[in-house]
Amino acid sequence: MSEKRQVTIQVYGKEYSIVSTADPADTERYAAYIDNIMRDIASATSATDPNRVAILALLQITHELFTLKKRNKLDDEEFDTRLEKLLNEINISMSRSGIQTEIKQ
Repeated sequence: MSEKRQVTIQVYGKEYSIVSTADPADTERYAAYIDNIMRDIASATSATDPNRVAILALLQITHELFTLKKRNKLDDEEFDTRLEKLLNEINISMSRSGIQTEIKQ
């Protein structure tokens, strides 16, 4: 188990002390990302309440996450389809060459 470390981050003008097993540099990058999203939302909307800005930022980040998950699932399905076609082509080629070995997934 990794050792817990403390890191101080800044998000939307507030300082937070985080204790985590995560790499502090990663935690700082995450905080900077959240801060940027919150600042972008605040400047693009009339939202001034930090809690409202935070909720809107969470919705934006969640949207990004779900979009990436969906894309990843589609990529996995396409990979599986292509792999199955390739294995079938190899089996057909081996069969035509008189090789009795069948490649199974």
